[in-house]
Amino acid sequence: MGLWEKALRFVLDNTSAIARGAVNLVYKRIEAQLSDYMGRVFEEICKQYLWKLLLEGRMPIEFVSLGRWWGNDPRKKVQTEIDIMGEQDSSSAIFAECKWRNENVDLDVLETLIDRSGLFHYTKVHYFLFSKTGFTKGCMEKAQEMRNVTLVSYDDIVNIGRIFNV
Repeated sequence: MGLWEKALRFVLDNTSAIARGAVNLVYKRIEAQLSDYMGRVFEEICKQYLWKLLLEGRMPIEFVSLGRWWGNDPRKKVQTEIDIMGEQDSSSAIFAECKWRNENVDLDVLETLIDRSGLFHYTKVHYFLFSKTGFTKGCMEKAQEMRNVTLVSYDDIVNIGRIFNV
């Protein structure tokens, strides 16, 4: 089921309760599913943010497409995924993780992304971490040290719309 179908299903499954003003009841019914739903929505928002940066000439790597990647990690013998990956050419790519959580994104998320990007053989890589709430001090320090990491909070995404009158 796609994102829009899921959102519509939230409403359609609860139309009678919504019409009668039972908002709290409806919220209780859908609350457990909201984080998963919003995680996918947030990924789509992050992709649009990256496209906006590309169109404004502000991307360190000028990718030609963006998408989710999943596959096997032969080193660990497990299935794995990367929220967003974009390739410019056979030597340059971006990798991104999107976290819709109520806590700051920690260094382990960046380390996992770097590890997963090692499944590919690009010589020029840039990483993006997207967070609903922000980043831990350790994550920010590592990103600054690496110089090929961009940390983006939800507020940053909202503010780009204000900057560019979107």
